Amino acid sequence: MTSPYCVVSVEDDLGIFRIIEASLRPLPIELHHAATGRDAIALIGQCRPTLVILDISLPDMNGWDVLQGISKMEIQRPKVLVLTAFTNPTHRLIGHLQNVTFMSKPFLPKELSTAVKDVLNIQ
Repeated sequence: MTSPYCVVSVEDDLGIFRIIEASLRPLPIELHHAATGRDAIALIGQCRPTLVILDISLPDMNGWDVLQGISKMEIQRPKVLVLTAFTNPTHRLIGHLQNVTFMSKPFLPKELSTAVKDVLNIQ
């Protein structure tokens, strides 16, 4: 059975991705992973996710550049949950202007699960 929600996690730290994966395992989602911005843009173009969980600090580009890359695609823009250690007001303002949900690292698994359920409107 396929899940109604495709989610792409863009996270270069495999340990953090494993926490994301474990946190979201109970949810009715199909989770995919990209460790770089370029891989993320390609994966998002392929699977056309409902939600992207996006780190800002990536090895090849920043998350805001990934968002810009997505906006150039001929797909419906997915919902975006920015999950980052960059919590300064500038990044929060950019997130607000980009109409994304913003969540800080470190995070509790329950907080992430709740945020994803809220963004996807999962009961």
